[in-house]
Amino acid sequence: MPETPQTMTAYRLLEWGKGGYDEVPVPKPGALDVLLKVGGVGICGSDLSFLRMSSGGWPASPPWTLGHEIGGWVAERGSGVTSVNVGDAVLATGADSCGRCEFCLRGRDNLCPTTVTGRGCGTDGGLASYVVVPERQLVPLIGLDPRSAAPLTDAGHTSYGAVKAQVPRLAPGTTAMVVGCGGLGSFAVQYLALLTRATIIVVDVSEQRLAYARELGAHHSVRAGENAADDVRRLTAGRGVDAVFDFVGHQDSIDLAVSATRIAGSISIAGLGQGSIPFEWGRTPALASEIIIRVGGSLPELHEVVTAAESGKLTIDVEHFAFDQIDDALGRLARGELRGRAVITPNG
Repeated sequence: MPETPQTMTAYRLLEWGKGGYDEVPVPKPGALDVLLKVGGVGICGSDLSFLRMSSGGWPASPPWTLGHEIGGWVAERGSGVTSVNVGDAVLATGADSCGRCEFCLRGRDNLCPTTVTGRGCGTDGGLASYVVVPERQLVPLIGLDPRSAAPLTDAGHTSYGAVKAQVPRLAPGTTAMVVGCGGLGSFAVQYLALLTRATIIVVDVSEQRLAYARELGAHHSVRAGENAADDVRRLTAGRGVDAVFDFVGHQDSIDLAVSATRIAGSISIAGLGQGSIPFEWGRTPALASEIIIRVGGSLPELHEVVTAAESGKLTIDVEHFAFDQIDDALGRLARGELRGRAVITPNG
């Protein structure tokens, strides 16, 4: 590979409420790190959240480089790196972690306290030509292009962890509801079809995404709105759903989840819409139901996701944008105009 430059352009959260391009130094890998030449970076709803957030809304302060769904090629290796070589195609897990805390040591690295303010979420992420990633957070790619596989590191990863945790609940005859069939929800529909025999209901504001959800394996689709809870109840003969996967997190989506969940059901929330759940014992949410806040997926689960994708079991629907089109991609995401995931390609 050619010699690494000294500086690069990055897309950063410059201050609360303001994002933009800035010139920054190319980072240097430590002994157990690699420097990745970035191939693709998925644009996530959390990137929009950071750009709209006000001071005090997150336990980190700008500036930092955005982008946590990262795929690329090894450009440099730290002196202690042994598992990858220069030129290898890899993904970087979206859940940055310390590797030393009780959660990391138990294989639940997505719950590491550093994840919340990790790569792209408080420290420098992948919307640049290069990014440093610890060796242990890399997953090698064999048959996948990192420019298209990048969304697996969060959209594909978080949704997999959410669905996998509820598989024991979703026996034949049960019902699962996916709220929001964007980047994460479209993967969740596929995992539900692959891993369970549950009936799959998808709720979204977009007819285009509802049609896409049916292509991916959803049995029923419901247009989001004031009648959505009644529509879901009718589809379940009044019983309600056994598991809800909310990838929006707005108040409307959470209210729908609470209204549609049956007794002893579960509500998994991964969306960052800042909604809240009302509580009235025995009534709201349903009796004996569980509320789960999803934060990414574990590193072993990302290996499982990549294995599924490389075996052809997953559809990875992406739309590529050049590095100077980041604002366009963010606008398309905000307006709900994307069917799959927007992926920025900093190095073409």
